[in-house]
Amino acid sequence: MSLIKIEQKHNVNLAPFTTIKIGGVAEHFFIAHTSDDLGKIIEECSGQFYLLGAGSNLLISDSFITRPVIKLGEKFCYTKYDGELLEAGAATPVSSVINYTLRRSLSGLEGFAGIPATVGGLVAMNASAFGSDVSSSLVKLQVMDYNANLKVLEREEIKFDYRQSSVKNSMVILRAWFGLNPEADLRSKIDSFLKTRYATQDFEFPSCGCIFKNPPSNAAGFLIESCGLKGLRCNDARVSLKHANFIVNLGKARYQDVDSLIQTVKEKVYNTHQIKLLEEIERWT
Repeated sequence: MSLIKIEQKHNVNLAPFTTIKIGGVAEHFFIAHTSDDLGKIIEECSGQFYLLGAGSNLLISDSFITRPVIKLGEKFCYTKYDGELLEAGAATPVSSVINYTLRRSLSGLEGFAGIPATVGGLVAMNASAFGSDVSSSLVKLQVMDYNANLKVLEREEIKFDYRQSSVKNSMVILRAWFGLNPEADLRSKIDSFLKTRYATQDFEFPSCGCIFKNPPSNAAGFLIESCGLKGLRCNDARVSLKHANFIVNLGKARYQDVDSLIQTVKEKVYNTHQIKLLEEIERWT
């Protein structure tokens, strides 16, 4: 790599950057502190790179990752409100945004409280929770495409589907603007959502979150549990005892352990229900 004045690291262990604590070593690891930095890195990588956010919904191979990894720096981590729109940098943790909206009594994003993601990741995958998806509050995005072109996209220019958007894996989100509404009793709503999330999802052990998308007919977790797969283990990877759509790392699980469980779950659910489960997670190999 020939980049100068760009923060670049070599042979970086990726496991600590993921919520499941699994992953190999990145040969090239870049931190972009400005949009100019990002553009130079993307050009140097010829548009072939992995973008790292909070590392949730991400399963990384234990192998040597030769494709460059890019992470947005601290200047993309902020939240501000101009009286009309809330603006958040793509690297901002969702928890920080929720706390900001709580202090200002701004409603619209509270259903995402407790999700270990960044704003960029939340929008790119069109996250949904408690009957609402993030695109419902989105007004516009600033993005950079894989040719290093910077642009602003209005909500109407972006296609959103279930766990998908037209910007995912084709553009890097830099910042997002949301239209929110005043809410006097926001604290009680957030507390209720958090209580439900912690009661039903497994936060005791590291995980990727939900492994599979919910098919139209039934929740993936219900289908997996109906096959008697809760607690199924492969070494230190286990189908969660609390939420069957989670696979947790009991300590020393590896990529192949999780992959083995995923393949077993797919096979069992298909044989029992004739339903093909589709993965929600992203994989790096």
